[in-house]
Amino acid sequence: MALVLNGTWENSYGSTMVLDVDEEGFIFGEYRSHTGSTGTYLVIGHCSPSDPTSDVGQPLVLSIYWRSIGGEEPDDGSHWVSTYCGQLDNNGHMTVINSLVTTTSFQAFSPGDYIDKLIFTKQSSLNRPSAKNIALLAQPKVPIANPINGVWSDKEQGIELFLFLQDQEYGVVNGWLSYNNEIMSMLGFTDILVDNNILQSISVSGYMLNTNQPISLIGRISQNGKALVLSRWLSNSTTAEEAYFQASSMNWELTKN
Repeated sequence: MALVLNGTWENSYGSTMVLDVDEEGFIFGEYRSHTGSTGTYLVIGHCSPSDPTSDVGQPLVLSIYWRSIGGEEPDDGSHWVSTYCGQLDNNGHMTVINSLVTTTSFQAFSPGDYIDKLIFTKQSSLNRPSAKNIALLAQPKVPIANPINGVWSDKEQGIELFLFLQDQEYGVVNGWLSYNNEIMSMLGFTDILVDNNILQSISVSGYMLNTNQPISLIGRISQNGKALVLSRWLSNSTTAEEAYFQASSMNWELTKN
């Protein structure tokens, strides 16, 4: 059981994550940021259901939508999403690569992909996300009209991704991915504040049972709305000496069926 990940984690920027992990490795949480925009943001992810050992870490991925749920007015950064990919090291540090997709100009950022390494340390084992936000997951899974809805695929690589918006207020996206001879559930976020001048961003996460790897997809819908341009991230469990192998990325471009 993934018990060590439960609780509050803080990085060197002073931002904190409160994570709640179930027995199958599904992660739900809240992120409180004090850099760039200030607010509270939802987190969805997956990890190996086993805690790290003295030999290897616990792989994990997280999806974050940078639209605050704390009542703050949306700003131009509220269209962005992130994927965290890495592992909980056997030394107690959560080390992840933050892949940030920006679709607007805001502060020092222009539209693009930004990569950063973050290290979190545990502050408490007691805190949990609010019951109100956890209740989001119990909502009926009824599709809401959105450009993200439908089947996106790369037939040459045998990849098929089905997505639908299930919550208009928080941008929660549900679906499944057929990849590498496996079909897995995917859950995450898409930008619901998008307009005609902004590319719609998305970040979703899942778990590959065949290889015991958390997987995340992050990117944006193309300008013509016919392609989904993504980075596929896989998290690997490694020793401390092989930590350079803990996160791998591949570019995908899926077209809508």
